[in-house]
Amino acid sequence: MKQNEIINDSIKYVWHPCSQMHNYDEKNLKAIKYAKGSWLFDYDGKKYFDGVSSWWVNIFGHNNSYISKKIKEQLDQFEHVMLAGMTHLPVVELSKKLTQLTNLHHCLYGSDGSNAIEIAIKLSVHYWKNSNQPKKIKFAYLENSYHGETIGALSVTDVSLFRKNYSPLLKKNIVLPSPSANFYKTKKTDKDFAVEQFKKAEKILKANKNELAAVLIEPCVQCAAGMHIYHPIYIRLISALCKQLDIHFIVDEIAVGFGRTGTFFGYQHGGKNIRPDMVCVSKGLTGGYLPLSATIVNEKIYQSFLSDDFKKGFLHSHSYTGNPLACTAANATIDLFTSKHVIKKNIIKSKLFDEILCQLKKFKIKQYQNVGMIWRFNLPEKIDKQEFVKDMLHENVLLRPIGNTIYLMPPYSTSIADIRRVYNSFRKVFLKLTK
Repeated sequence: MKQNEIINDSIKYVWHPCSQMHNYDEKNLKAIKYAKGSWLFDYDGKKYFDGVSSWWVNIFGHNNSYISKKIKEQLDQFEHVMLAGMTHLPVVELSKKLTQLTNLHHCLYGSDGSNAIEIAIKLSVHYWKNSNQPKKIKFAYLENSYHGETIGALSVTDVSLFRKNYSPLLKKNIVLPSPSANFYKTKKTDKDFAVEQFKKAEKILKANKNELAAVLIEPCVQCAAGMHIYHPIYIRLISALCKQLDIHFIVDEIAVGFGRTGTFFGYQHGGKNIRPDMVCVSKGLTGGYLPLSATIVNEKIYQSFLSDDFKKGFLHSHSYTGNPLACTAANATIDLFTSKHVIKKNIIKSKLFDEILCQLKKFKIKQYQNVGMIWRFNLPEKIDKQEFVKDMLHENVLLRPIGNTIYLMPPYSTSIADIRRVYNSFRKVFLKLTK
């Protein structure tokens, strides 16, 4: 088929996510025929730099030979078996790896990030019920946080665009002041601001400790809020307070895990002694190959569900829980971190990329920030966001802005030559739009 035929049929039959279908046409929708590394190729042979890692999932680049090989090997053995009453080597190996990486105890599997959060929320409430503290049913989450779009996850999400239309369905939880929001409007350092915001949160948590089941945070970066980066001292302080108040500390590593911030998990920026009660992962878990999420829990939570009474067990599942193909992709992804020394290489690569990308400051962008393999800035007010993104796509760079925020979360396969090309595309568009 031709490019325009696929696009027209897609508009006619596919309801694209997080989109206003009315705005789609042949100019802003691309049909991808194949992909390799950090680049996507359409049916006309044009290529596009995947500046957002296909919604933050594709960490090792498209069509990675090692991950592809491992999935094909598993496909020749069997594609799926239910995990209730059955098990298989890929899920056992993956659970071992994830518990060792987090120093936690057991893994529960889902299909996506929202599902991982749903599992964590249900686990926490159920744990307190099993522990004879049934009043602990509320959750505290950060202002501007995003944890997913299913009903439970949406109840701890503070992005109006996603939750406003569904507010009648949502349980009322507790919002904590953000350690990143409005930082640029103050004269404080990021560390001082984070400490100040923590002190406000501390009062709220102490006042509500008897009804709080858990605190959820996105460590280091509030992604859907506009990739706002905050000082890691907040992670250390909030973790310690949760232990003091006997509240579960849940970290959402769905977007920032697997090396994205410069450590394997974002919460590790808070220090070596940080021990969350639960860690939620997805996105980069399978290298962008297959849907999979995991909620990793500590031993105390796991032990609280062991009983002769079946009804006291954790009854959460779906048909494809722990799918062998997805677990194989995840195992291969984690193998690459070990064999390729990815974290160390990314630290070096991040500094080199930043030396190039920070030159964008001369175009009067605002709030430029970088952590690990994430870059973000706000466009000057006189530049129209939609026009900017359209022009960047014309210059072969795929972006997905958040409000007025432009960000780059490129695959780890990205080279210096790729980033120079991306910078030149940025430069051309800025020069065009600021004439």
